[in-house]
Amino acid sequence: MPELPDLVHVEAGLRAAVVGKRIVSARTGDPTVLRIMVTEPFPAVLAGRTLAAVERRGHFMRFALDSDLVVVVNAMLVGRYRLVPPRGAGAAPPKKDPRSLGLALVFEGAPELHYLDDKRMGKVYVARAADEATIPIYGQLGADVLSPAFTREAFGKLIARRRDQVRAFLMDKRTLASIGNAYADEILFAAGLHPKTFCSKLAPTEVDALHAAIGRVLTDAIAEIRRRNEPIEIKVRDFLKVRGRDGKPCLVCGTTIRAVRVGDGDACFCPHCQRETRKLFVNWTRLNDGSS
Repeated sequence: MPELPDLVHVEAGLRAAVVGKRIVSARTGDPTVLRIMVTEPFPAVLAGRTLAAVERRGHFMRFALDSDLVVVVNAMLVGRYRLVPPRGAGAAPPKKDPRSLGLALVFEGAPELHYLDDKRMGKVYVARAADEATIPIYGQLGADVLSPAFTREAFGKLIARRRDQVRAFLMDKRTLASIGNAYADEILFAAGLHPKTFCSKLAPTEVDALHAAIGRVLTDAIAEIRRRNEPIEIKVRDFLKVRGRDGKPCLVCGTTIRAVRVGDGDACFCPHCQRETRKLFVNWTRLNDGSS
């Protein structure tokens, strides 16, 4: 899924391209991804409205329309956004859109905005602004990790109550908005913490390092993605230090990067830079050295 640094880039691209533009029409290739929370039918409810603002909230993208209407997209695992050059005057829409097209917005004098999802796991909510807090997860998002209010003190209060593993804590959207698989791995690597370390076992200096790593890793990633300036549907990940690099040497120490199951997914980490802290862990460092 597009993660926070990706979505910051998407947000900027969409603001520049379509904010202030009038929606001529809307369509979908698979209505099962739509959640229409208003009485007006789709697509008529969107046609003729002006897109007033685009705003990232956690891992959601919020599109504010006139007449107090919002479109909120949760891209989930593989959803992506694309700007498509407008068709020529009088050109007919395609006879059949692919099922991966969750939503297309056709604007007057601007590119079309497509939300695409090959697995169709994402959701597109159309709601009144007064009702958007009822959107699942969106209405319960945790602390904005890019906000100035996300201080060491605020972070300390959040993590002090946790008894789960630190990677699960980072990825809890109701606590932190929002960190996904890739950047959870990068943050833990930067902080020097094994992904299975329990929050309750972290020393104050480790909590300091984790809080600092969140801001530094995300800010650096945002800057790198902005520098590359790829089209908004392209995920730029080749600069990451551990995510997607299992089996390759660590860029810091040369130890082989490993993947380990954590919760519902795999975490990539360096066994040397992120050493285990309890006996139940597999000691990958010894395995790398050829001993049992």
